[in-house]
Amino acid sequence: MKSALTWQDRIQNYIRETGFPENIFMGEDERVVGTWIMGNNYRVKSSYYGGYPPTYLRRIKALFPDKVSTLHVFSGKVDLEAFPGDTVDINPDVNPTFLDDAQTLETVPLEKYDLVLADPPYSVEDCEHYGTTMVKRNKVMRALQRLRSGTHIVWLDQVLPMYRKDQFTVEATIGMWKSTNHRFRGITIFRKN
Repeated sequence: MKSALTWQDRIQNYIRETGFPENIFMGEDERVVGTWIMGNNYRVKSSYYGGYPPTYLRRIKALFPDKVSTLHVFSGKVDLEAFPGDTVDINPDVNPTFLDDAQTLETVPLEKYDLVLADPPYSVEDCEHYGTTMVKRNKVMRALQRLRSGTHIVWLDQVLPMYRKDQFTVEATIGMWKSTNHRFRGITIFRKN
């Protein structure tokens, strides 16, 4: 299933909705590439360790105005006012929609979602903050193979997860600087084949 919106449409909507300059564009290989500099606002609305930086959800939402059913994997305390959807987390204290392991997603009806946002712990030190063990990213991608064709996955991480090219196509790669003294992260946007 191919999306009705082209990436040029998505980029133009991003500029219109956010007011940010055109800092993502179509590369020669037909992938979207770019860099987002998030500014020097250190606050995280949810106050949760590792929460999304200000404007991140707004930017992603502007890229996907056509999506109607979102799943937040490794959700923590995501700002659902900024980006409504269902949540998955292994920690019952954050009251997720689905209390589940992202490496299996056994209880999650993946076929109902057309957009997945994933922001796993990046390191063992991060896992200590969350009280979890390090996630195997390739297992998460294997579980996400149950998504329906055309679903997009927005993966925020410090590494590119292993994935099967017969299952997923990388449509965009965006580098993200949060602010000074913060880690550089990459946003990889996959489409389920």
